[in-house]
Amino acid sequence: MSHKKAPNSADGLNNRFNSYQQQGSYVPPGMSYAEQQNTTISDTVKTQYQAESTANAVLNQLHAQRGQLQGANEDVWDMRQATEQTKRELRDLQSKYRAKKNKLYVIIGMLSVVDAVLFFRLLQCRGGFFC
Repeated sequence: MSHKKAPNSADGLNNRFNSYQQQGSYVPPGMSYAEQQNTTISDTVKTQYQAESTANAVLNQLHAQRGQLQGANEDVWDMRQATEQTKRELRDLQSKYRAKKNKLYVIIGMLSVVDAVLFFRLLQCRGGFFC
């Protein structure tokens, strides 16, 4: 007579009270299995809190670094704008310098012409301005 066991019977593999953890796991002297599980769960909770604390610390550091990077980005942007403004001002100064330089060349040219005319006038009048 073969006796078939139901899948949920007390002797079956699916019985939650008959797990592999109860069959052959080491239980130190003076500690019951429940105490061992409580210790394991307690250690797991401690580890989880430590991990959460570390994650919060990392998050705070990343937030601070983000603020630093944003500040550096703003500084770089301000520096670029200042550089562009300085370039414009230098171009304006160069154009003003060229304009003044050209005016001076015109004045030098006019004075050279007047000097040449007066020199030829002196030669023509033999040392006098009035002939």
